[in-house]
Amino acid sequence: MRTSIRQKLKRNQMRRKTTSQRPQKPEFEKVEKSPPALKQQSKGNPLTPGHRSAKRQYERNAPGTSLITGPKKWKNEDEPDEKPNVFHFCPARTPGAQLDPYQNYTPLELFQLFFNQDVVDTLCSNTNKNAMRRQESGNKRKWRPLLAEELYKYLSVVIYMGLMSGHGVGDYWSKKRPYQLPFCQSVMGLSRYQHISWSLHMSDPAEDEENENNKGTAEYNQLMRIKPLKDQILEACRAFYHPFQNLSIDERMVHSKARHSLKQYIKSKPYRYGFKLYVLADSRNGYTCDFNVFMSKNPSASGKGENYDAVMNLLNVPYLGSGYHLYVNFFTSATLFRDLYEKNIGACGTLRENREGLSRIQENSMPPQAERGTIRWLRDGELLFTKWMDARPVTMCSTIHKASVEEQVNRRKRGADGSWTLESVSVPNVIKCYNKCMGGVDLSDALIKYYSVAHKTMKWYKTFYHFVDIAVVNSYLLYKDMAVVKNENLMTHKQFREKLCVQLAGIGEEDEAEEEPQECRKAQVKTFCCPVSIIDQTTIDIGKRATAGRKKCLLCQLKTNWKCDSCGVPLCMISDRNCFRAWHLDKRARAEKPGPANVIKVLHKDIEIPKRGHKKGH
Repeated sequence: MRTSIRQKLKRNQMRRKTTSQRPQKPEFEKVEKSPPALKQQSKGNPLTPGHRSAKRQYERNAPGTSLITGPKKWKNEDEPDEKPNVFHFCPARTPGAQLDPYQNYTPLELFQLFFNQDVVDTLCSNTNKNAMRRQESGNKRKWRPLLAEELYKYLSVVIYMGLMSGHGVGDYWSKKRPYQLPFCQSVMGLSRYQHISWSLHMSDPAEDEENENNKGTAEYNQLMRIKPLKDQILEACRAFYHPFQNLSIDERMVHSKARHSLKQYIKSKPYRYGFKLYVLADSRNGYTCDFNVFMSKNPSASGKGENYDAVMNLLNVPYLGSGYHLYVNFFTSATLFRDLYEKNIGACGTLRENREGLSRIQENSMPPQAERGTIRWLRDGELLFTKWMDARPVTMCSTIHKASVEEQVNRRKRGADGSWTLESVSVPNVIKCYNKCMGGVDLSDALIKYYSVAHKTMKWYKTFYHFVDIAVVNSYLLYKDMAVVKNENLMTHKQFREKLCVQLAGIGEEDEAEEEPQECRKAQVKTFCCPVSIIDQTTIDIGKRATAGRKKCLLCQLKTNWKCDSCGVPLCMISDRNCFRAWHLDKRARAEKPGPANVIKVLHKDIEIPKRGHKKGH
């Protein structure tokens, strides 16, 4: 039965009466309203309190819990800033290669600093155990025990494959016309190479089984399969090089789509799927100083976030020293920078607008439609927050720099008529330093990617080939650092890898001598035998040029005004008497001076040498 309008009105009156009779809340229970500046923002913006996650972020950075304790106002670029307390750079060792710079190290000797005899023996032992375990489980492939010399040859083939990219492994041993690459065939056979690849193992299989039994407990180690090789490579990276003052930390993806619990997905990376590494690199040359593999269950978690723990674990090593400058991108937070400051390490990095610790102060903040080059800054103790308008707003946080504008950059600007012009834009000093020093990990990634030895493998063995890449690149950077000290001509990265392949394979000096370096080829071109005039013809009168300065030909004893530029020997070179060609082609003429009655045979053609004082034909 439908409710009448009169009944609805009566029901509403009863509700209002009941609500008015409820007791009022005490004064201390009133909820404080949000600031009007945040109220006016649109609800569609994910950074406003209208969004749940943004509301939690606002409560975390509310006035009672904000990390900003200084003045509540953004300043302009023309307002002065106080100079921050910069730590004195005191490294634990002399920065650079920790080797004798005046000793000549071969590429093989530098590579063996990372893959030394202990590393190779461990790999051979674990690979042989894994091959025997596979045979016991029913694998019918015959296995010959792997020795250290053969593993070095295997690594030479792996590095060579990074230089000569092929579609499949069999292409390197193919005898078809388009391929025919003799290097791999001369080192080892295809079947042996495949057997080593199938049985390659970095850890002890017995320890792997014991670790799998502990799965689900605190004793389970997610990185057991790579732990032996990873620890030895890390020890070598730290031992033989000490970084300079500027460091950078970033993420690196080892491409893999294997079904594994540690596989990550990062949309912004070139390889979106794979194992994630946190890498500490020297901003000066891209040397990989340290790295950690991401673990979903980190035993050393501090409760301050995954990014915080990643940075502190890489910098919590006693061998570095103090006074370093760290440049980061995704890891920036006020809490991290303050804790690093207490350890005498300065830091600088880009800051996301929704990151914890960024001031929510709106007074004199960056206008939404600000012109390019507009700057705002705010100092809170050791922290400097800087906003700069480029194509889009950029926010920086630093404990190293001062709020100052020292340089300008050129930007293209489109006019009303559609033409493009260059305009100078002021840029803060903190952004210039960040762009200069942040690329350490990117440089290391580029050097690895040029001639990467990565193979299509299962699960953990992608990391094995990545460790080989790290060892080769770090070896080349050590060579480069010492060559600069000795002021020597540098080999390119490709030439270094080529020489390393030959030395790892143990082919010998004879085959190595066949590939002459570029400097030797240039020297041969400079000493090439070429006919030149005995005297400078431009300094003599035109009427005397035919006879001036002539000397006796070494072969026919007649007068000539030509000589060999390389040998310095006067030789005739005319249409009917080409002694220049005859003397150089006949090897006997180089050893002894021909007499007046000698006859020299050149290309089965006799050239009669006339007696002294008589011309040919008389």
